[in-house]
Amino acid sequence: MVVKKLTDQSSDEDLFRQAVGEVVPLKSPPRTDSKAPRPSRPRHQREPVSTARQYIHQDDNDPTHINAEDGSSHRKNGVQKRILQKLKRGQFPVVEQLDLHSMSTLTGHAALLEFIEGIPNRTLECVRIIHGKGLRSADGPRLKLMARKLLREHPRVLAFTDCKPADGGSGAVDVLLRSS
Repeated sequence: MVVKKLTDQSSDEDLFRQAVGEVVPLKSPPRTDSKAPRPSRPRHQREPVSTARQYIHQDDNDPTHINAEDGSSHRKNGVQKRILQKLKRGQFPVVEQLDLHSMSTLTGHAALLEFIEGIPNRTLECVRIIHGKGLRSADGPRLKLMARKLLREHPRVLAFTDCKPADGGSGAVDVLLRSS
């Protein structure tokens, strides 16, 4: 490196060049200020037609109509997640239970409606519905699906979740009811 003698008449640029020496610029890809456009995706993914057709039913008022398998738990809008967690942990005492085993879907639907309406109108009540897993049914878990569909739509039901394995597992649900 050659160091030149600094003089008072040297410009700032000359001083900088002398201090830094030879510089080789790094190779970098060209950049822009704009971001790449996001790929467009449909907002809601549709179910494949072959799967969706098996749940289509002509009469939606039929109580045996079941449109899809539901998850293991559900909470209505406005119900906090911590309430559902308490229900899952079994922290609400179960005051009543209904066993739907050996009932038809139609009979079970009527019995479940009557059962829910018969529960006292206190602040919050937890009840257990035993519907079975449908393992021995030729048509699958029809009572289970019917019960969960009814519970999703019933105005008194705040939330429901599968029971703990010791209490019936996925063959029963604990349901949190509000006063009517």
